Amino acid sequence: MWWRSEAGRCPRGGWLATLVAAIVMLTCLSASGQRRVTPVTPLEPGVSAPKPKAEEFDKSRLAERLDADGNVLLVDTVTGKEYVDSTLLKAPPKMEFPLLHEVVAGLNIWDPAMRAFGQKYGLADVWAELSMHNRYFPFIAAGLGNCDDAPSDQNFRFKTPLSPYFKIGASYNFLYNSNPDYRLQMGLRYGFTSYKWSLEDVTVDEGYWNEPSHFALTDQKSTAGYLEVTLGIKVKIVKGFSMGWTIVYHSILHETKNPYGQPMYIPGYGKRNGSITGNFSLMYTIPLNKKRGQEVE
Repeated sequence: MWWRSEAGRCPRGGWLATLVAAIVMLTCLSASGQRRVTPVTPLEPGVSAPKPKAEEFDKSRLAERLDADGNVLLVDTVTGKEYVDSTLLKAPPKMEFPLLHEVVAGLNIWDPAMRAFGQKYGLADVWAELSMHNRYFPFIAAGLGNCDDAPSDQNFRFKTPLSPYFKIGASYNFLYNSNPDYRLQMGLRYGFTSYKWSLEDVTVDEGYWNEPSHFALTDQKSTAGYLEVTLGIKVKIVKGFSMGWTIVYHSILHETKNPYGQPMYIPGYGKRNGSITGNFSLMYTIPLNKKRGQEVE
């Protein structure tokens, strides 16, 4: 049986099914938009909230890796995350001596000693260094050098008047937690000098007339900078006095160009024909702070 409405004909019961479907749809939409709330039991007075659990991971997929400081890191091979195992961390090194430990003043008498054996150049220098934890030693030096040498295999006399030179650098003591009266240290220094030099009695053999001629180059100005790598030891003599020996490898970094050639001698450096030299110093130590034997953070 059919019935008619303004919208047209519709099977009997069709409007009822449509109404039911609309109610069901509205109910589902309302349920999906509703927020779910987990009930929380109120805390009793004086009771703190529980701490969140640490992130869990599968230890079977961890691999060990060393960082730049030598500590062991555990790396998750799946996620790439890194974990630090506190039981594998290296303990920080202990410094048995304070930061400002002592000041050492020295007199380098290598060149004066060598002059007693016929050396024609060099003079002396004074230097000082600060002991930091008996491990690191900032260094500064100032000295005077000169030269007056006529090499037997050359046809000239080379002269340099008294000229100043300066050095700055630092060294490292390998025995930093041992007795500071004895040291084994390696250092790096930069030296600089500004000086004048001359060539005198330069002899030129004419050959044909067999009559030699002479000329001179005077008041030539020059500057030079050089690098020193040192390896030395220190030994206590008595009370605050010590002595030390140092082997020096040096190399010229820069110098003034001269149209007449390179000078034979550089103040503070020595003759340019050798890369290895040495130092011998007498030292006096001025203590600043006593040994503390405490770990430095």
